[in-house]
Amino acid sequence: MTVPNDRPLVPGLVPEPRDVSLLGGDADLSQDVRLVTSNVLPMQRKAMRGILTSAGIRVVANKKKYVIEAKVVEPCDFDLSDVPEEARDEYYELEIQGSLIYIRSPGQLGILWGTQTLASIFRQLAMDVTVPNCVVRDWPSMRDRGIFIECKWGPDRMDLLDWSLVIDRLAALKMNRLGIGLYGCWGNCRFEGTPTEFLMVPVPGHEELKSEKHLRWYSPDYKAWREDTYVPRMFADDFLGDVVRYGAEKGISVIPFVNSLGHNTLIPRLMPEISAKTADGEPTWVGYSIADPKTREFIEAFYGSIIERYYPEGIEFFHIQMDEVWPDYPDPNDPHKVASPWCEAPVSKAKTNEENLQDYILWLVRMLTSKGVGKVVMWNDQLTRHMSVLDETFVAALEKEGLKDRLILHWWWYNNDALNDQTHVDLGRKLGLDGWVAPMTCYFNWSRYDYRRPNIEKMLRMAQEEGALGAVSYSVHDPAFADHEALLANYAWSGSEMTNEEFEVHFASRFGAGKDAYLAGIQALRDAHVPALGHCYHYAYTYTNKDVAFPRAYPGEALDRLAALPGDPASDLRAAAAKAVDSAAAFATLAATEEYPDSDRACARSLRANAARVQGLATVFAALLDHRAGKADQEAVAAARATLVEAMAVIEKGQPDWVAPATLMSLSVLLEAIDQL
Repeated sequence: MTVPNDRPLVPGLVPEPRDVSLLGGDADLSQDVRLVTSNVLPMQRKAMRGILTSAGIRVVANKKKYVIEAKVVEPCDFDLSDVPEEARDEYYELEIQGSLIYIRSPGQLGILWGTQTLASIFRQLAMDVTVPNCVVRDWPSMRDRGIFIECKWGPDRMDLLDWSLVIDRLAALKMNRLGIGLYGCWGNCRFEGTPTEFLMVPVPGHEELKSEKHLRWYSPDYKAWREDTYVPRMFADDFLGDVVRYGAEKGISVIPFVNSLGHNTLIPRLMPEISAKTADGEPTWVGYSIADPKTREFIEAFYGSIIERYYPEGIEFFHIQMDEVWPDYPDPNDPHKVASPWCEAPVSKAKTNEENLQDYILWLVRMLTSKGVGKVVMWNDQLTRHMSVLDETFVAALEKEGLKDRLILHWWWYNNDALNDQTHVDLGRKLGLDGWVAPMTCYFNWSRYDYRRPNIEKMLRMAQEEGALGAVSYSVHDPAFADHEALLANYAWSGSEMTNEEFEVHFASRFGAGKDAYLAGIQALRDAHVPALGHCYHYAYTYTNKDVAFPRAYPGEALDRLAALPGDPASDLRAAAAKAVDSAAAFATLAATEEYPDSDRACARSLRANAARVQGLATVFAALLDHRAGKADQEAVAAARATLVEAMAVIEKGQPDWVAPATLMSLSVLLEAIDQL
């Protein structure tokens, strides 16, 4: 006989289990257990042991009292009447009765997800949380759940262990998709002085294709300036295949994301024969000549090599992106030269741009599925927001070739305040095309703290209402945004009705006695982001366009903007700095609490670093504004500089080491400017 469940199984557990029945009494659990499996495949048994070990559980052979028994059994042995057909291989039951634990599932994935729930329970045991005897029945609301990590500063410096850590964190949230950006370019963004270009894997037969990076920053730890010139770690060590294999072990499909037309300057510049052309036949160095057979020959070889090298066991998804096909600034030596990605050569002008785009997408889907890709995924925006390409003709062409069910549209929108009327899963579903949604879970972490939980809530509500197959966010990865990833996971797995505000309290409860400190710290960090602070970030001034001088004057341009604001921006910035001090203090306490799991302490460390960045920036710009107005002397500026260096020291220790150098590079530009006063 079960009793009502009037309290959470585990404080802060994400995603929340769908159904928990209490059996009466409390469990008697030990960190030393014997693991018994039946019909669990070797790869999943290995993963189970890793999951349990990460939660502090020691799997031993001689325990008789404390036993975990995991079984994969026939679907007919369960009551699955309330479980959708497509979710049944991920369904699991977890029973805790005294010193015995049972995990049962009709599929191998369900065993992994049940083990993840059990691991969360054991992590809370270490914090003296009482676990009741209970039965959990659980399954996902959405088939596809995960994040896409864009190729930007941070992911380019992640080694194999870093990617494995990300997979572990996603799997703990029962996410099953990890997208990795393998190629992307932003010509007008010149953070390193030249177009921003990332190529994360080698291209066989094209040694000239590589994206060399250069960062320069002041290191408080070394008390010296540092420089690093490198190619992305994944490119240098060619370990994408290892990431794919580790993901499969933990129940996660790793999805290649490769820009196929827009966000594309590196390859067209280094291989001008396939670049878009002007009417005079000159390569524009941006975009491809998509109707040209030479382009398609290269794309087929490039994409085919990704599949052959890194997916020998088969590939479920391939993302062709196809977003934001618009003019860009591709010339490293001329930051004001704008060029079009739309080819005007005779081979292209036989059809309209819209017709060429439809033909190219159709060819990509046909080519990739012929190479074993299960589903091809692409962003929606070029089809719906920038051109009128998504129509019955396009879908009829897909259907004629038997490809309509092989394409998924990925609907992205990152605004916190409102959705876009051209970004709705329904627009595709009405034509018979499946869809994912892409909110933003973490981005700009090398520049600023960027709060997007309201966006996640709106996009996931829309996804639930309009029948999306999944939610795969746009992101980089940073533990400071663990709450963002957890919110997405909670909606996508459990179909939660919890509001963003309610979820914040739920998430904070994982910190136990530190719950109030977390809530105070996160609120103070949001409050510190006053409008004036938005003008202070260096990254915003690394963009070029034809109407501004480049390099742009920083911090001069920022000070001009601040001085033009109404009211007293210097006072606003000092208030922001004070809020940031409070926030950093709260997170410092949490980061130092050894009882918390490593992932939660990493979250607190990185949030503290974000607060320190606000304190340093706000303090310096307030002092510079006062100095410009004759209200502060050099001594006051020097004191602000010291605060900035102290903040940089916190960032260097607190942010993940893969992104800290890029963060410090931005702040170092400001530091150098102060030293020139």
